[in-house]
Amino acid sequence: MQGPDRKSKHQQLVEAQRYYYAWRSFPLFIAAFVAGAALEVASAWQPSTALQAAVWSGFALVCLLWALWIHHKRAKTDRHTSELPPSETQKEKQLQHLLLAVGSLVGLGWFGLFPASERHAVSFVLFHTGYLLICLLCLGSLKRLFLIASIPALLPIPAALIIYHDLVGLALQATMLLIPAVMLGFQSRLETMITELLELRFSHLELLDDLQAQRDAAHQANLAKSSFLATASHDLRQPMHSLNLYLASTAAYPLSDDLRDMVKRMQQCAGYMNEMFDSLLDIARLDAQVIAPRIEAISLASIMLRLQTEFQTIADARAIELRFSAAPGLAVLSDSGMLERILRNLISNALKYTKIGTVQVIAKQRGNRVRIGVIDSGPGIPKALRRRVFEEFARVREDGLAEGPRGFGLGLAIARRLADTLGIGLRLNSSPFRGSSFCIDLPAAPFAQLKLGLESSQTTASLAGQLVLVVDDDLEVLTAMTLMLTLQGCRILAAGGFDEALQQCERMQDKPSLLVCDYALGPERDGLQLIERIRDEFNHEIPAVLVTGDTSPQHVALFARAGVEVLHKPVHPDTMIEAMRRALQSK
Repeated sequence: MQGPDRKSKHQQLVEAQRYYYAWRSFPLFIAAFVAGAALEVASAWQPSTALQAAVWSGFALVCLLWALWIHHKRAKTDRHTSELPPSETQKEKQLQHLLLAVGSLVGLGWFGLFPASERHAVSFVLFHTGYLLICLLCLGSLKRLFLIASIPALLPIPAALIIYHDLVGLALQATMLLIPAVMLGFQSRLETMITELLELRFSHLELLDDLQAQRDAAHQANLAKSSFLATASHDLRQPMHSLNLYLASTAAYPLSDDLRDMVKRMQQCAGYMNEMFDSLLDIARLDAQVIAPRIEAISLASIMLRLQTEFQTIADARAIELRFSAAPGLAVLSDSGMLERILRNLISNALKYTKIGTVQVIAKQRGNRVRIGVIDSGPGIPKALRRRVFEEFARVREDGLAEGPRGFGLGLAIARRLADTLGIGLRLNSSPFRGSSFCIDLPAAPFAQLKLGLESSQTTASLAGQLVLVVDDDLEVLTAMTLMLTLQGCRILAAGGFDEALQQCERMQDKPSLLVCDYALGPERDGLQLIERIRDEFNHEIPAVLVTGDTSPQHVALFARAGVEVLHKPVHPDTMIEAMRRALQSK
């Protein structure tokens, strides 16, 4: 609903646009008047009325010059004025005076140009009709301008009623009465139509402005959410990263069975937290649009084997039957990592919501497409909530309420967005109390396209004896990293900041074998800058691993272009060791 101020502004815009339409047609109005006047003077020329015709033509010339002067002044100003409504401006008053003069000149033409004869009366009626038609076409958007220009031109009608009394005269009288009435009716309809169209146009523009404002507000809210999550998760990632490193280091010490069981439970809790941080990182990567699919032929059997190994223990602990089914040699064209992440999220979601029964992962080829479905015998999803389950941070209980199993409610949202990135879509079918199925369709790949032979993904570089410079401004992380890498046989140089790392390098006799740097090292200083400085110092492309807790879309996009191995906290020690080996092996 529009407020009074907005409605008043809306009416002013409509009024201004109607005036603008009339003004744009003003040159055509003057040109038509001059052309018609010249024709009428030529056709009605009589020696007996030469003086009147000359005077009338002189006034017509004055009107023409006046019109050119007004048009010249108006052309210097922009039509989008911020002044009062056009009806109250001096410019329109000048235009009204000119139109009044032109209309009066047309009306006086009856007395100045045409003798009292039927032939000349017919000519004047034609001239008069043409003038009114031009008024309608050029000034019809504003009634006041139309009336100012046309009413003075109707002055000859009383004279015609007095002079002519025969049949022709009566016909002329009827014509001169009918034509203005018809023109006035047309003008009213034309003005109404133009006004309605303009109101519709401005209402549409206001609606677009409102939608854009709402879209901008939603975008700002999304940015605020992403910024909050990035900041909050960064503060949480630091101690979580230290905890992972300390827990891994306990394996090197003798522990009693009770303590080892306690450590195992702590590692399980840490693993759960790591999964949630990984989900937040996936969302950040999707928001930053840095995930680019690498399409290749993939064996579904190998993916399903890894997923079965990963989830079988969880399914057994919950007494759920987990089944995987795929024809031997079945292959698809997709991105291996993204496809595996989609299936992992779908299976994890199915196991969370299925209390008893089965979870099946089935792949079947249909023509040149392969359909993969994750089917569970859980409680099902009510129809009203089937869109919501794909929203970020949405968790739905079996009874349809807001809270569901533990987690951030990101698994299905990530799966949906990854599927959209791959262009394969993700479809949901569900029946209450009978379970749900999530399906994706992928292009089939000929088995011949698969690379034959086993290529080891494990690196062979050893960390034992390597001189590693570790830089982190968080003392707990630095201590945990030093302990963990020392247990791996590394020689460690630890630095608590940017300047300290450079000082360590100045005292070194040998260049470090590997750099492991945190990204955030203080205001206007970061790990990427430090890696570049140290490489310049030793004039050598020293292998480097960048560790960061920053997951904002801007930073994720920056890291994608960094050209170094980037790990996001919290990092599992095995992942850290493997990344360090890859960096050493690539030098």
